[in-house]
Amino acid sequence: MAPSDRSPRRAAPRIIPMRPPARPEHDAHTLRGALGRVAADVARSVHGLPTVTISLDVPDAHAADAAPEAIATPLRRLLEAACAAVVAPAPRGECPTVREVLVTTVDTGSALEIEVADSAADVSRQEAAVAELRPLVERAGWTLSAVACPDGGLAVTLRIPRRRGHSRAAA
Repeated sequence: MAPSDRSPRRAAPRIIPMRPPARPEHDAHTLRGALGRVAADVARSVHGLPTVTISLDVPDAHAADAAPEAIATPLRRLLEAACAAVVAPAPRGECPTVREVLVTTVDTGSALEIEVADSAADVSRQEAAVAELRPLVERAGWTLSAVACPDGGLAVTLRIPRRRGHSRAAA
């Protein structure tokens, strides 16, 4: 093989579930399953970019008081922006050594929070996505916030409040 034929191959993003579902046959009907489908769709759409790892840390028991399709729209846009950002060179021309996007959920009792955090050096793409999505999210009665991560990247949280009378009882 000639030296010019040794160009690096671009791999598709990988989705690594951090926690296997307790009952895989029911995963398709859970929030975890819905988030996994969105992450898989985004991973397929960014094929050809350098390897990005999309990790899900979503317990089986977590559920939102919202239709999965309604959650999918903002989540898809946030994941696309995060994946594009982690492969883009930083303003100084450096790419992050870890190209990871992490989706986690937290059930606070009064709301379900879905966080999309990344390792990007330049967070302008995610900030633009947040600004674009904020009106859509607020019309649904949800909130969207973003915080810079200490080691780089951005953590964007979609907060979906519980309907009255449906909040989880303290254990």
